[in-house]
Amino acid sequence: MKLERSVILDISILAVFTIYFLFRKNFEFLTYTFTIGLLILIIALTIKKYNYSAMARYGFSAWLLMHLLGGAVYIRGTRLYDLLLIKLVESPLYILKYDQFVHAFCYFVITLFMLGIVKYYSNNKSKFAIGLITVLAATGIGAINEIIEFTTVIFFNAGAAVGDYYNNALDLVFNIIGAIMAVLLAKKK
Repeated sequence: MKLERSVILDISILAVFTIYFLFRKNFEFLTYTFTIGLLILIIALTIKKYNYSAMARYGFSAWLLMHLLGGAVYIRGTRLYDLLLIKLVESPLYILKYDQFVHAFCYFVITLFMLGIVKYYSNNKSKFAIGLITVLAATGIGAINEIIEFTTVIFFNAGAAVGDYYNNALDLVFNIIGAIMAVLLAKKK
């Protein structure tokens, strides 16, 4: 099987950061690299069937890099994921953090992947129905992601790194914002 360039890029990014997280003994992000590896495999096996857009494929590569940098880079003692980019809302929400931006971007991209799958299986010509199903599917994946984060907290006592209830709820909010933005963009095209 010949791999698409975007998949080769994803594997390369993942390999570099997996080695980095192994040396740092960062089990939280090693868990993520494992699950992302499975996701890359699924994408590689289904890329031709569902005809994923270049925006989805290379958007995934960009998200992957942003995600792994978020756990690896510290700026003046603050982990990139915890960095407040723009102070829109104060405590306890702290909007807009790097984490929230990455969640919105990630689920923008995941929605583009899901759109390819939903279109493949749908006989429905209603753009609204296709958009709704796609957003629901993407946010369902977001919920699974939050379960993985929760499991990581339980097994590796990574609570301080992952966040609290507000973090979890805001992740879900930014996931759906990204998903809706993707469907709106796709509707325009």
